[in-house]
Amino acid sequence: MIINISLCHLFSAKLYIISMQRIIVFFISCCFALSVHAGDTTALTLNGKHFVQCDSIEFVWNGHAIHQPYPLASLHLWIDNLETGQRWKLRYPILNGEAAGALEIAEDLKPGTYAFNFMAADHYLEIYGKLRKVKLKMALNHETGKMDTIAVYDQPGSLAQEMEYTLVGRAGVLYDSVLRVQNDGRFRIPPLVFGDTARLVFDPEKERSNYIIDMTTPLDTAFTPFWAQTVFVKIGVDSSFTGKDTSDYQFGMAGNYPNSITLEEVKVTGPSKIKQFEKDFVSPQFRNFQARTLNGLDSDEIMRFNSIWDYLRANTPGMILQQNGFQRTAFWRGQPVAFFLDEVLVDATTITMPPQDIAMIKVYPPPSMISAQAPGGAVAIYTKRGGDKQKTSPYNYIVMGYTQGEARWTGNR
Repeated sequence: MIINISLCHLFSAKLYIISMQRIIVFFISCCFALSVHAGDTTALTLNGKHFVQCDSIEFVWNGHAIHQPYPLASLHLWIDNLETGQRWKLRYPILNGEAAGALEIAEDLKPGTYAFNFMAADHYLEIYGKLRKVKLKMALNHETGKMDTIAVYDQPGSLAQEMEYTLVGRAGVLYDSVLRVQNDGRFRIPPLVFGDTARLVFDPEKERSNYIIDMTTPLDTAFTPFWAQTVFVKIGVDSSFTGKDTSDYQFGMAGNYPNSITLEEVKVTGPSKIKQFEKDFVSPQFRNFQARTLNGLDSDEIMRFNSIWDYLRANTPGMILQQNGFQRTAFWRGQPVAFFLDEVLVDATTITMPPQDIAMIKVYPPPSMISAQAPGGAVAIYTKRGGDKQKTSPYNYIVMGYTQGEARWTGNR
C-alpha cells in the first residue's frame, strides 16, 4: 500500500525534525558511543549506560541497519525502574527509517537501575473517526439545578460531506484543512507528526446540528513490534544505590506497574479555562457574592442552544423570561432581574450575541446585592476574549502526539 503525505503535512513536522538535528549530528561525530546489537547488525546507538542527574541520555535508531527503513513508523520507549516498578511510556516518530531523542535526567529522578525497552512498530499517528448526527434528550437535575443529557438518539438524514479541522499546538496552528466524510459518517485524517499534545478542532458544518464525533488513534492501541531491544541503564553515583540483578527482568506490555506514567488516549476534554478567565476578567464586585457559574469555555452546552435566552430558560429555574416582540424582560420572585454585559448594566433587549460568543454566565439569585440598581436577581454575561474567540466550535479534542525530541525525564507525575 502506498501512503501519500502532502507537503503541508511534512511541513507540520518540520519543527519537530529541526529539534532533532543537533542530536543526530552528535551521533554522527561521536566516536566513543556504546552500540547495542540486534543480531549481527546495529540498529540502536546510545551515548552510555551509566548517568547521573542532569545528564542527557541520547539515542539514535537506524532502521536501514536491519533492512526496515519505514518512511513512517513509531519507536516506543518504555522505561521501567527495576527497584520500584514505576513505568514511563514515550514514543518517537520514525521518519525515513530513522528516529532520535534525548532525555535530560531531572534531579528528582531516583537513583537505580532502569530497563529501557525500545520497540519499533509499523504504525504512526493518524486519526480515524465517525460523525454522527444526534438528538439530545434533556432533563432538569434537581440536585444541581442544571439540565443534563439523559439520552442520545441517532438522527436520520444526510451528514456533512466535508468537515474542516484545525490542529492547534502550544505555539499556534499546526495544520488547517478540510477532510471528506463518507456517507456513513466515517472519515480519516492523514498522518500527522507533532510533539507533545495538541487540540483538534472540528467544524462539521454551518447549520446548528448536534453531532457526536467518535475518534480512535491506532497509535494509542495495542501493537506488535517488528523490532525490540532492552538496555539496562544505571542512574546515580555508585554509592547512591545498590546493584540490581537484571537477569530476572522480563519485559511485559501489560506488566504489574501500578505507578505507570503513560501517554493518555484521546480525550474529549482539556484543561479548565474558566478559573483563569474569572481571575483575569471578573472584578471583586462580581466575584464576592454567591452565584452559580455557567461555563462556556470548557463546556459546549451553551453553544448547542439557538439563543442565549433559550439557554437561560433551561438553566435558571425560578427565573421567568418574557418576550413581547423584540422586548425582553425577566423576573425572579416577583422582582425584575438586572442584566450585565461584561459587567456593564444593559437593557436585556440589547443582548443579541450568539451563544458561541459567550465565555461565562454568572447567575445571582435575589437579593443579588451586586449594586443598588440590581436589588433583585442579576445575570452577568461575559463574552469571549482574544484566543478564546479564535475557535468557537464545540467539537474540541485533545490529541497526544509524540514525545519532544529533547525532553526532560522527571520522577514526578
